[in-house]
This record gives sequence, structure tokens and C-alpha cells, in this order.
Amino acid sequence: MKLYLCSVKPKIIMSQFVIYLRLQPFIAQWLHHHYGIPVRFQPHSIENSTILQFTQKLPADRQPDVAADGLTAVCIPDNGKKDPAIYNYLGVKGKEAVVDCIERTFRLMMWNELNDMSDIGCSVLNAIDAWCEKHGIDIEYDRTILQRYNRMRNSYVKKGIDLRKKQRNHDTPINKK
Repeated sequence: MKLYLCSVKPKIIMSQFVIYLRLQPFIAQWLHHHYGIPVRFQPHSIENSTILQFTQKLPADRQPDVAADGLTAVCIPDNGKKDPAIYNYLGVKGKEAVVDCIERTFRLMMWNELNDMSDIGCSVLNAIDAWCEKHGIDIEYDRTILQRYNRMRNSYVKKGIDLRKKQRNHDTPINKK
């Protein structure tokens, strides 16, 4: 009996190259809770697509970014067309685009999960505290989250659009006759 040994190189989804972004502390905490340290977004995510779109070669007159207080490390995804060893620089506007993408994802998740608070058995602030705890955000940011949520809701209400859920959907397969 002949034995054949083969070496299988695992496919690496993320490089070890990172970019550093300045984010609101509660958004950085949320990212670390869901995506680790350094932040590694899911393959094919909108965040990775945005990073890949705007990464470029390091300009000759620039130094690579380094870790510093208040900055969040985010992995640059591997890509067959843009090797992260070469394309690992994001300019100011590229970083702004990635931060905007991250903040939009955060707002969407926050809205989807907090939008049904009108029909809960506790105070809104207690619900937000529990939501913060669930997502790895320090409770000290609960009023910031509440304020952001209220601003989003109020901006729609001012235009005559009420996106709050009026009632819970109790028509689950178990409840249907």
C-alpha cells in the first residue's frame, strides 16, 4: 500500500495588514465584540468591498499608519487583484468612506433591534442598557444610543413617516389555526 502525503495550504481570508480608523468609542466596542481585535469583517461584506475599493499603494511621501490610542485596527481583506502587501494605504477620504459604511451598518442594526421598544415590559433606558450589554457596548453610552435612536426616529416623524412598529406580529405558525 502506497501512502501519498500532500500539503494543503489553507485559504487565508484576511491578510495581516491593517488600517487604523478613528471611530466613536461605542462603535469601536461594538466592532470588537462582533468582529474581534483586529476587526475582521465577513468575506464579501460591504465593509470589505469599501476597503478594497479605496486601498492604494502607499505614496512615496507617506509613512504607514501605526497603532495609537483612539484608533481601531481593521484587517485589509485578501484579494487576487489587490495584494494587501502592496495595496495597504487608505487616504483621508478613503478612511471616511469606510467609517461611513461602518456607521451605516451600526445604525441599521440599532434601528432594527431598538425599533420595537414601544411594546416591552421595562423602561426604554433599561432596554437600551440590555441592548448595549448584548452588543459589547459600555453602559456609559446608553444615553448616546438613546439620543441617536431618537434623532433617527424624529427625523422621519418630522416628514410624516412613522416607522415604529404599531403591533407585534403574533401570527407565527404555532398561533395560526
